[in-house]
Amino acid sequence: MTKNLFVVPLGALVILGGAVLSGCGIQDASPPTSAQNHSASKAAVTGASPLEQAKTIVMVSRATGWASSSNQIFRTTTSGKKWVSVLKSPTILTMDAVNAKTAWVATKEGARDVILSYTDDGGVHWATHQLNAPWPVVQAQVNVTTHSPDGSFGSVLLSGPVDMQTGPQAMWTLSHGHVSSAPVYITANGAFAAVAWTSSTRAWAISDGVGSPALMDSTNGGASWSPVALPLPNWVPPKAMNNPRPQLQASLEAFKSPTFVNGVGYLSTTLNVPYIGSQNIVKYHNYTVLYKTTSGTTWTPIWTRANASLVSMDWITSQDGWDIVAKGHQVQLDHTSTSGHTWQDVSTLPSTIHPLSVKFFGQTGWIVSQSTQANTLSLWQSHNDGKQWQVVHE
Repeated sequence: MTKNLFVVPLGALVILGGAVLSGCGIQDASPPTSAQNHSASKAAVTGASPLEQAKTIVMVSRATGWASSSNQIFRTTTSGKKWVSVLKSPTILTMDAVNAKTAWVATKEGARDVILSYTDDGGVHWATHQLNAPWPVVQAQVNVTTHSPDGSFGSVLLSGPVDMQTGPQAMWTLSHGHVSSAPVYITANGAFAAVAWTSSTRAWAISDGVGSPALMDSTNGGASWSPVALPLPNWVPPKAMNNPRPQLQASLEAFKSPTFVNGVGYLSTTLNVPYIGSQNIVKYHNYTVLYKTTSGTTWTPIWTRANASLVSMDWITSQDGWDIVAKGHQVQLDHTSTSGHTWQDVSTLPSTIHPLSVKFFGQTGWIVSQSTQANTLSLWQSHNDGKQWQVVHE
């Protein structure tokens, strides 16, 4: 079912008071709530900001971004200083956006029903599609391509109750503002945690079910998926040194969602290499490993960092990228201009920033931080290539 939805034209001005999140999100569904009225309404300006409980924000330029709370979608064109309410619904599950005009929003309609709303004019008008799952919906995920001018393709993934890390999942595809009439993929034991699309037929997904996580590949629009073999770095021996237990093998864990730009793909993982420590206790060396592909067929490890955890990575071009790496109590912002083969330290982030994601547009950078108070989020901005950061105030 598709219908046009008219929204009050960008008239409800809201002031940012703290909570934002950058990137594609997966959000838990609230208890089933009817979402009969999808028209935007003015957000009441009270002592507490309407964004304090924000679940998702996507910054799409130096000045423009989208954010979602549990019941509203907001848009800013003032670098996060002021936000406008463009959509209101009793139960918003998740949101994703590509540019200043295009966004997708999933809202709860009933236990098994989800309304998927789409705008291509900055939230002035919305078209809606009703999705019916064969089981109660617990989570929703929307993934649209992030390196396409119009975000013309992607998917929406609805997940049911989880049992032992897996559960039922159904996937619909998105193309030019339209949704497939039926799910292209249904499984009773799904564990997809992220999906990345490079065309209307080619996609990669991270499966995070029982056992080790895996990179999955689809060449037929998501109808079927196959695991992708990822070789270990060539310096990792078949058996870890000083390891008399052959069952202890190096393993890849904690996959991040793959990113594709200009036909080049990047994937980061954590590599655990076991060894026998004192008193015959098994311990592990941990490494962050960055993989690269130019065809999607073969992924090659190109860079490793010991005892570090990758927080977030952003690519402006296939050569120019940024990352945030946590190493002990220190969090570092790095930059590459060599397609990830070498990285340069840019700055050590202030201890007041607890980063969740990073995004750059030229010299302007955005970091979303987990606040230490009231379980909220904060937005930080840099105007000088990440050397200094300032929190965005109302």
